[in-house]
Amino acid sequence: MITEDVGIFHDGGGVSQYHFNQLPNVRFDEERHYYQGAVSFDHFLQSKHKVKLASFHVPFPDQSEWVVRLKKCYEQVSHVFVFCSELHRATAEQLKRLDKQKISIYVNGTFKHKFVHAKVYPWMDWFTQPLHFYKDIKPGLLEQKLVTESKDKMFDVLLGAQRDHRDFAYFFIRASLNVGLYYTTYYHRIDQPLSQSGFDMNEDGIETIENGTLNHSVDSVKYYGHQLGISQVIPTKIYNQTNYSLIAETNAENDFNFYTEKVTKPLMAGRLFVALAGQHYLKNLRTFGFKTFDSIIDESYDAEPDPKQRWTMAMQQCEWLCQQDPEVILEQVKPIVDHNKNLIFTHDWYGEVSRLLESELLPYVE
Repeated sequence: MITEDVGIFHDGGGVSQYHFNQLPNVRFDEERHYYQGAVSFDHFLQSKHKVKLASFHVPFPDQSEWVVRLKKCYEQVSHVFVFCSELHRATAEQLKRLDKQKISIYVNGTFKHKFVHAKVYPWMDWFTQPLHFYKDIKPGLLEQKLVTESKDKMFDVLLGAQRDHRDFAYFFIRASLNVGLYYTTYYHRIDQPLSQSGFDMNEDGIETIENGTLNHSVDSVKYYGHQLGISQVIPTKIYNQTNYSLIAETNAENDFNFYTEKVTKPLMAGRLFVALAGQHYLKNLRTFGFKTFDSIIDESYDAEPDPKQRWTMAMQQCEWLCQQDPEVILEQVKPIVDHNKNLIFTHDWYGEVSRLLESELLPYVE
């Protein structure tokens, strides 16, 4: 039984309190224990709880007000919990400035920066979101829709909105003698609705939501009757025309790695991929137990610190694969992709985080 002596401030739009409400063995009463949103912040500070905890969800696009509130309450609380599902340059810089005692950061990615005081844990939110649909809502759908034999085109290259590393891939492919072996889309502009920008929505089962918007790939559609971000829908029609995937991640910074649905989808679908991302993107992905393809292609590009040289080396591996017999390569990668698919589907990604959060909370609430 948690007493009235515990008060928890939840900043943001309810994300952090969702995590607290999912704990395996600890149950909070929202009316007795929670202070919800910035409007309750002063009330929280003035409250008489013996134990005060504060929890924040890092907003995106980046804002600074939450950091101001965190710093204001830091000396008055026993512990601060920070959840970050969108790791970008601005949010990464905010988090690095929070390297203090009694702060725990749950983040969708990894940092090159070594935190000295704060505890930093992986929270792979972009793994768990699409997994909920393909594992729990529609199990077996991928096996039903995907074909396993070799295809005519080599790579799907779904570049999304404009980024420097995506420009690099786009113009590299256009200049390639193998340009016809790439299935490439690039909608460049984020200020246009997806329907006008070249975004490929040709996937069976997709319906638009009445009065909904489709201006960004994170916007939702109905997919076989279930609401899902369109970026989380695995493009099986495109995968059935291509053998491998070129991942052009959301960010290609060297200071951190942000793992999104762009890698989750080929992991779930069992595909070889080459990544245009930040330095050590593959190395850090392997720390989660996944295997990459260094036994088949040269993945030394992953360690290259110079971004353009790294992207050049990665694209050269795509070009090499374009010249190989896909039936031979697909046979070679099968043990690797089977391992990755099994791992992402069977590992309890969210449960692991939830149990960890509970272990950090127990000393304050028992």
